[in-house]
Amino acid sequence: MGSHGHVHPLTDSRLQPSGIVKVSIAVLVLVGLAALVFGFGSDSTRTWGSLLFNFFFFYSIAVIGLSFAGMQEIVRARWGRPVKRLHEMFGSFVMVASFFFLILLGCLYTGFGSADHMYKWMMDPHMLDHFAGKRDWLVKDFLVYRDVFAVVCIAFGAWWQLRCVVSRDQKYLDGASDAKEYALKTRDHLRYWSAPVLVLYACCFSLLGFDLLMSLEPLWFSTLWGGWLFALAMQTMLASLSLWMFWLKSTEIGKQYKTQQFHDIGKLLYGFSIFFAYLTYAHILTYWYGNVPEETEYFFHRLNQPWLTIAIVTPLFNFVLPLFGLIPKASKYTPVYTPIVCCCIILAQWFVMMLVVMPDVVDSHNQMYFPWIEIGVGLGVLGLFLASIFYFGTKYPVVAAGDPDLRMYEAAH
Repeated sequence: MGSHGHVHPLTDSRLQPSGIVKVSIAVLVLVGLAALVFGFGSDSTRTWGSLLFNFFFFYSIAVIGLSFAGMQEIVRARWGRPVKRLHEMFGSFVMVASFFFLILLGCLYTGFGSADHMYKWMMDPHMLDHFAGKRDWLVKDFLVYRDVFAVVCIAFGAWWQLRCVVSRDQKYLDGASDAKEYALKTRDHLRYWSAPVLVLYACCFSLLGFDLLMSLEPLWFSTLWGGWLFALAMQTMLASLSLWMFWLKSTEIGKQYKTQQFHDIGKLLYGFSIFFAYLTYAHILTYWYGNVPEETEYFFHRLNQPWLTIAIVTPLFNFVLPLFGLIPKASKYTPVYTPIVCCCIILAQWFVMMLVVMPDVVDSHNQMYFPWIEIGVGLGVLGLFLASIFYFGTKYPVVAAGDPDLRMYEAAH
């Protein structure tokens, strides 16, 4: 991040990324493209799986970032107004990921690039003959149509939400005579419509999770899947938000972020770390005492190498570390320490998402397996995620200048 000029809290606050940032993002994208080229040349099914779980991972952060903003609009929360634009910026990646999902769904529909080989039931529809509900639901054409609809709905919701907040800021920065009236009107508009938009996000996001992730193992099912994915994404989004705040802390923009905001985000991160662990435990406990072969096989498969190591290590970093490491008050806003905890959480959840997808995509039972394709594709998607955030930040203010609740918050403090 390059240097910034003086930025008043309620004036222009666009990002000015340095050359190092731009080059780093370009390198990440190029690494991802190289991984795709080699991946499709060696194992196209594994490469599609790598694309699926990486895009879904960052897409989850983007959708939950917008959802978190919508929640604050509904309850008129003021504590998070200085940092609200940061997790709204995550939502700019929704458009990029939506483009990928539409391509993926098109390839599933046509069979292009062997994308449909990821899904066993697409290759052998008769495996569902004895499961009436699954047989009727997991139909390729039906899945493509409904998932295209879900992707478009989320993209439209993200576009509407971001358009409302940035247009309000632009009027304020342009000095329009009706800026105050427009800001108040937009606030009421967002408060009224954010609730149905959140329902839209919840339904469509859960549907995509069911269809694109859970159906990779068609004989297994989870009624808690949507909630579990939400908990995973919320914890990861909060860790990413904390990192983003520390990144900007030394700039003029970052002077808007007080210790209280870091502490509040840290408390939420701590709470959702426990919530994610609780849902994971409840998940596994239910299958354990049910002991139905079609259900337990999903977990047994992941308790063999090379997946066993990931299954053992990830709880240490996405639960044990934040459980004990974020208890002290200072641990939620201490430079160096807090970012390290956040990085551990994000990396652990990335591996959790890989554990969801890749065991059903690759055949590596008790074989040597190094995820070089997954890491390469992940770095590329990370580059696209950062590129979308910085592009948004250079085009629109990072401080929500036109937000009347931000001015009320600052007046109270």
